[in-house]
Amino acid sequence: MAPGRDSTLNKPIISGSGIRGIFGRSLTVQDACSFAAAFGELVGPGRVIVGRDTRKSGPAVEAAVCAGLMGTGCTPVLIGVAPTPTVQLEVTGNNARGGIAVTSSHNPGQWNALKLIDSDGVFLRTDRRKKLMELLKEPRKWVNYRSAPVAEHIDGAVERHAELVAGLPMVTREGRKLKAVLDVTGATGGLLGPAMMDALGVEWVIINGEMTPDGDFPREAEPRTESLSMLGEEVRKRNADIGFGFDPDGDRLVLVDEKGRVIGEEFTIALAIDHVLSLKKGHVVVNLSTSSLSQNAAERHDCSLFRSPVGEVNVVEEMDAQGADIGGEGNGGVIHRDCHMGRDSAVGMAYIISWLRNHPEQTLSAWADSFPEYITMKTKVEFSGDFSVLEAGLTEAMGMPDDNRDGLWWKREGGWVHIRPSGTEPVVRFISENTSQHVLDTDYAVFRKVLACVE
Repeated sequence: MAPGRDSTLNKPIISGSGIRGIFGRSLTVQDACSFAAAFGELVGPGRVIVGRDTRKSGPAVEAAVCAGLMGTGCTPVLIGVAPTPTVQLEVTGNNARGGIAVTSSHNPGQWNALKLIDSDGVFLRTDRRKKLMELLKEPRKWVNYRSAPVAEHIDGAVERHAELVAGLPMVTREGRKLKAVLDVTGATGGLLGPAMMDALGVEWVIINGEMTPDGDFPREAEPRTESLSMLGEEVRKRNADIGFGFDPDGDRLVLVDEKGRVIGEEFTIALAIDHVLSLKKGHVVVNLSTSSLSQNAAERHDCSLFRSPVGEVNVVEEMDAQGADIGGEGNGGVIHRDCHMGRDSAVGMAYIISWLRNHPEQTLSAWADSFPEYITMKTKVEFSGDFSVLEAGLTEAMGMPDDNRDGLWWKREGGWVHIRPSGTEPVVRFISENTSQHVLDTDYAVFRKVLACVE
């Protein structure tokens, strides 16, 4: 079993990008305090922005984070309930040493986590993650009573976020009247979504606005086709132009068209790319598991698309390497350099609304339907063996991969296939997309055959 991985979930899942677990079981306030203290030593004395989502355990974890930061000489700056991209923007806007978002993103309500942000507003890059892992093995260097700082509080972070995005050069704030339904799953989208719609002059209504009394999300936390059926119904019932489905920490966005159809998270980045490149051509970066829809969007404007390993920071690093302004991931995450180098649902909302205003005769369904149709297969299989052995077998059976930076990735006629080990659980993920079901089934059959031989 790899370091930081625990199938029994009695210990936190620890990596250089953060720590997560089930609150009170695999993630305690002691874990959060210790991890935040190590992060405090990494970034050094100064201000550290702290925001959280709406989980019931949020205030307890937030308090532990503050204790760890203050104990190592950092000044926590609390912004309250806020999306992760808001925390990232407040880091750079306040010249802070770093930031911590207390959120477990799309995990269920019993989970919580810390997402770690460096002074540039980006999640920790490779060298900083490595240094943090080294610090976690060492005893903490606590400050004395004369040096212990006091936490600060600042208001208005979400409003500043919305106004910043609404003022971006590629955003159209006026024109066609539009109505949106926001499924915020009781979380941070309930703040950012309305602020963004007001800044853009879009009529809006919220559904699933509150957590349950027991601390659960009102729908499945991850916005997927299966979990957004209510959003589709509300869009139809209210004759809305669009529906937006959020994850709990507000960095991902899923779209529902005016017919109530959940068009899927892959379209969020593809349509954002289409909008941006229609105004300014340039390179594009998405990760290896992102749909070819993004490739199609880039090709519409004669632009090049590059792929990175899975993970937001990997996309950001590849964007820097390729000089790309627009990028993201197929899970509904849009990154645009004009705003900041992190996934941001507000940027996604603003660019989809802007395209609809720039094309007043068009609907979201017609825009989405102008792209090719793909068949997608995403599955995971338990595997606790040596991935290098599986890799050798797959290479022999399927040929040399076109990319091996993050597992194995092959380009196919009509699509691609990506096989990679999970970084957090003992499974191998099989993700494939193609215009042909036969090609998908053939690749999957070969994968299962090789897997059976090496287990």
